[in-house]
Amino acid sequence: MSLAATHARSQPVSTELILNGRAFDIAPDTPVTVDGEVGVFADLARLPDGLQLTWRPAGDPAQPFRGGLPALVFSYTLIGPVTGTAPFAVLGQPLTVNADTTLAGFESTDALPVGTQLVVAGLLDANGSLLATLIERLDAPGNKYLLSGIVQQSSASELSVGTQRVDTTGVTFDNCAAALPAIGEFVELRATPISPFPPDTVLDTVFDARCVTPVPAGTPGAAGFVQAIISTVPDPDHVSLGALLVEVDADTVFVFGDRDDLEPGVAIAVDGTYTAALEFHADVIEYVRPVVRFEGPVDPAAVVPGESIRVLGVTVRNSAQVRDEDGILANGLTLPQQVEVRGYLDQSGQAFATRVRERGDPDATDTRVRGPVQSVAAPVVTIQGIAVDVSTAIIVDHDGAPLSSEEFFALVGPDLLVDAFGGPYDAAQRRMTPTDVVFIGAEPVPPPPGSPQGTGVPTIRSGTATGYAAAQSIFGNGFEQAP
Repeated sequence: MSLAATHARSQPVSTELILNGRAFDIAPDTPVTVDGEVGVFADLARLPDGLQLTWRPAGDPAQPFRGGLPALVFSYTLIGPVTGTAPFAVLGQPLTVNADTTLAGFESTDALPVGTQLVVAGLLDANGSLLATLIERLDAPGNKYLLSGIVQQSSASELSVGTQRVDTTGVTFDNCAAALPAIGEFVELRATPISPFPPDTVLDTVFDARCVTPVPAGTPGAAGFVQAIISTVPDPDHVSLGALLVEVDADTVFVFGDRDDLEPGVAIAVDGTYTAALEFHADVIEYVRPVVRFEGPVDPAAVVPGESIRVLGVTVRNSAQVRDEDGILANGLTLPQQVEVRGYLDQSGQAFATRVRERGDPDATDTRVRGPVQSVAAPVVTIQGIAVDVSTAIIVDHDGAPLSSEEFFALVGPDLLVDAFGGPYDAAQRRMTPTDVVFIGAEPVPPPPGSPQGTGVPTIRSGTATGYAAAQSIFGNGFEQAP
């Protein structure tokens, strides 16, 4: 049955596709696939925003259509039951859900008990979690489960994908380096549903299994516009997005952050060029959300293990992508400590952590706040509710060139990034007096969406797709309903 037939009802037709924040105009009759089902772009109007998309150029051997048409392959990441609520997980994969996540058929994950059937799309993290871009509730179980994630444990007869155990007896894997996936490989598994499926159930009904890459491979010289979560930072000049090694140099432009913000667990979109199938040179790196950083004294009462931490009066929520080497967010504190928290702001302004580190004894005279400016009233800029008085600070621009106070206030404005550090914090007044201030960036201007038409340079694009959903669609019934 075609995608169009499955969703046969009148809907407004959009020709807009937004991929990683960039807009494209797509003809309604452009062929697409959604989870392997063939249709046209107009059919997407009845699906919620947030699907993952791989878009290969015309003529690419990996694309399924011919005749000069591009292949737009939309996909989900998980289809199956809720298997945990603390943390929230689907098929054993912990999820981060924030204000940027499209929720279809429900309003809050707090209302989803274990066993609720969901369709999920999002970005895979090497720590076995998912940054959810779409979660849709199903009224009834679908006709298959889909499990995508990273192999955490492997034996002759069983894998752990995230925390989900999978029986591999009799299962043939495609596109893997060996007969069975190795620890660290990303896999995509399809299975017959199991009902009921309580937590700790072994998934033993897999009928299709393959190794995948979170970011598509390319060919030397091809342009790329891809989005993913950083897996590792092997050296100062490279980051890895799954198997794709991305080179960063002095000419790489950063948006919503800078080079020092490249860390595992951080979501980025990258414009650049493939230099080999799995090697990429970054011209522009845009953080998916504005980065923030806080450092200051933290009392034990300011940490709710597994949920949040409060630094300089700012509540930063736990995320499934957080790197918590010292176990502060996971276990809490027994004594006051100096703590550094790195993270991002979702579209509602809520902060989420991507890294938490212990920085020694508490010291309210050596604090830090970094993030988008909320308001300006010289000599103060306000960041996350903190009044930052720069009247005695040494101010420089992003390249380290000195700025006078007058020059700084001529440049700074709402939503522009500022890093203030080295000075005392008055908790009673929520006021900081830094010794140093860095004006990080003017308002970001998104780069063009890949190579211009007519240049002859093929462009491979992948990431989060939005804009196609009809404005008045009601998503009570999911795409993956059983017939």
